[in-house]
Amino acid sequence: MQKGMDMESIHLNLHGEAQPLDRYFQNCIGSCHAYLTLREDWREHARAIQREIGFRAVRSHAIFHDLVGIYQIPWGGERVFNFQNLDKIYDFWLSIGLKPFVELSFTPRALASGDHTVFHYGANVTPPRDRGEWELLIHTFATHLIERYGLEEVQTWYFEVWNEPDLQGIFWTGSMEDYFDLYALTARALKGVHPSLKVGGPATSRNLWVKEMLDYCAAHQVPIDFISTHHYCADAAFEMGEFSGVHWRGQKAMLRDVQRTVQAVRQSAFPHLPVFYTEWNVSPIHEDVYGKDSEFTAAFVLQTIKDLSGLLDVYSYWAISDVFEESGPGLTPFSGKYGLVNLHGIKKPVYHAFRFLSQLYDEELLSEAPSLRVTRSPEGNVRVLTWNFVEPVNPDFHSDYPLSGGDREEEIILDGLRGEYEVIGYRVDREHSNAFRAWQAMGSPQYLSHVQVEQLKQAAEPDVCFHQRLVLEGTLRLSHVLPPCGVRFYDIRRVA
Repeated sequence: MQKGMDMESIHLNLHGEAQPLDRYFQNCIGSCHAYLTLREDWREHARAIQREIGFRAVRSHAIFHDLVGIYQIPWGGERVFNFQNLDKIYDFWLSIGLKPFVELSFTPRALASGDHTVFHYGANVTPPRDRGEWELLIHTFATHLIERYGLEEVQTWYFEVWNEPDLQGIFWTGSMEDYFDLYALTARALKGVHPSLKVGGPATSRNLWVKEMLDYCAAHQVPIDFISTHHYCADAAFEMGEFSGVHWRGQKAMLRDVQRTVQAVRQSAFPHLPVFYTEWNVSPIHEDVYGKDSEFTAAFVLQTIKDLSGLLDVYSYWAISDVFEESGPGLTPFSGKYGLVNLHGIKKPVYHAFRFLSQLYDEELLSEAPSLRVTRSPEGNVRVLTWNFVEPVNPDFHSDYPLSGGDREEEIILDGLRGEYEVIGYRVDREHSNAFRAWQAMGSPQYLSHVQVEQLKQAAEPDVCFHQRLVLEGTLRLSHVLPPCGVRFYDIRRVA
């Protein structure tokens, strides 16, 4: 504790006004390309995340990639459709409670108009060379889904056309108008299979093309059921496989992005469309280990999800696991990839941010505290989540970010608790529940032994910093010092 530090006191009456906890952050999570679902380690990571957090859908790239093999023209032969790998992928997702959030991408090689690809796994990003064949692909694909899973199930899914077509020459070699033409063709093909299928876009980076998309659909009477886009807190130019010109925008930019996008929808010809952010994280830089693997990520996520509550229908964190191959397999156990867990399934601090959020009760007390969430259950139990998000100053994205603030001393005063309670407090910060820092303390080995993996898994588990049974006469005081980007979670259960 720093000398002379001012104590911040937050006073809440547990019988005061409350609102439903907005669980929009659990409605979807991202993954890398769909074919990785066939890897057993990815499946292990997804199972664990579903057991302890529980997302409702998963969005991945490249369901039409040749590795999945839906659209094929054998050497010298006729076009065939093959759904064997697709069925294995979607069957698994559904078996663990994840609905497919279907990103309709990228172009099968046999249908591509060119040979331009992106990522280590070679996703073809050229427009289809034959409109009729693309339309047939969409029609056959959707028909198969309904035949296998039933219309009642498939009409609860969302179909998103492409990924970040605004990044022209990277994810799309056509123009904006070419994308809108592909969207219209795809949307009408899906609705031709059944009008209840939900389709949307433009799935752009940096909140782009939203107004243009809405205007296009209105002018051409094109079906649209949702608007989707992406954002990160750092902007970068993605050229030749490398990020350059990185700019930190400030965490509050995430809120401003969403407010502008929602306003654009509400002022359009489709004012009631749901708004989905189907990809977000701290930064789009794969090697940003501090922004992806450290305690910073946990506090950033908690602050952003709190700020955006009540504004969105879907906020899909990118991504489940560091079994992730956009820039190739990770070179080290922690390499700045996007997952909640690393490539060994070791939990990152951000994993606990989502886990703690998922464990909050469904009634949230109203509070003006910017970095606090207090929830209650009908039985009189309480869960408290608090954090100290500290804004970075000119981060270089290749090491620890320089931060603008330090420790925060805090006292949370909860009125309305009478009886005997068990109170357990957990902490996640630089020194606790932090496998990334434990790995650094090991000397940052490139390859982990089985013993080291187990040591890091133990280091990653939430650290219990407080555990007592207390007889309360009306008030509970929770006092602590939160280090920069530190997190505390309190579970307060009535036992008598």
